[in-house]
Amino acid sequence: MMPYLLQIGSFELRYYSLMYIIGLLLSIYLAKRRAKQLGVKPEIMENIVILIFIFSIIGARFYYVVFNWDYYAQDPLSAFAIWKGGLAIHGGVIAGAISAIFIQRYYKLAPLFTLDIIAPLLLLSQGIGRFGNFANGEAHGVPTITPPEIIFRIKPIFAEFWTTTLTTLKLDNTPESISSIAMMIKSSDIFVNFYDKAYQLKEYVPWGISFPPTYMPPAYLEFGTLPVHPTFFYEMILNFIFAGLMLYFFWRKDKYIGSGVILGSYFISYGFIRGFITFFRADDLMWGMFRAPHVASIGFVILGVVLVIRGYKKTKGVN
Repeated sequence: MMPYLLQIGSFELRYYSLMYIIGLLLSIYLAKRRAKQLGVKPEIMENIVILIFIFSIIGARFYYVVFNWDYYAQDPLSAFAIWKGGLAIHGGVIAGAISAIFIQRYYKLAPLFTLDIIAPLLLLSQGIGRFGNFANGEAHGVPTITPPEIIFRIKPIFAEFWTTTLTTLKLDNTPESISSIAMMIKSSDIFVNFYDKAYQLKEYVPWGISFPPTYMPPAYLEFGTLPVHPTFFYEMILNFIFAGLMLYFFWRKDKYIGSGVILGSYFISYGFIRGFITFFRADDLMWGMFRAPHVASIGFVILGVVLVIRGYKKTKGVN
């Protein structure tokens, strides 16, 4: 597996970047449709989403650099090398929310109007973006001895393993000969010793991911071939679930748009999701003795509860 979809000369279209693009385009499309239903020009909503996206990227990078300043202090200019990685989602959310408030003022929209429209789409896009983390072999979890798990290797080793298997069992590489393995498993103890390391099969299917020697993913550099928690998939699934709930229960009802209920639901949802995932993540930023995502997630949940309570009071009695 490679971290990019295609490569032309020095140009690479990385899955990570592609996921961002897909998430942005999907958000623009859905936000424009919803805005039109609410009497707002789709072009205005498109501009707002793009501007918020830009400020979110800046905020995510700034947040990451601040928490890694010991490293960037040695070479401050490298803080601008965003293409080398290093984005923190909490910083992106905070910057995006703040920028949205000022952008909405410019377009003379209600303070929480745009944020209520975008919130579930943001969660949906975050879920899409986690596939990019998987492709990069990053945002991974700590080692685990129980499934679900994923193993990152530099080279595929199944071919070597299979050749050794056939040689040890004195089998020909033919369908008839290979089929006899099933009978051997039932009638012989030969596999007891040979498959003392049978756990290695987990490295091949379904969660064994191989990268070429030219690219060493962070997960491999940190833990080698130890199986780790696929935290990017955990978060992807949870993001999709909560985004679906928000879209179904709140987003389609006009009375909630602009009330803050949907935005508050996002903060509660992602605060819970990221706080939970942090228990398994291996590469989280630290704030003193605490994990920064835990601190930020607690703040998100508190803010979300306040927004939801205020929003429900505002929409009480509204059909």
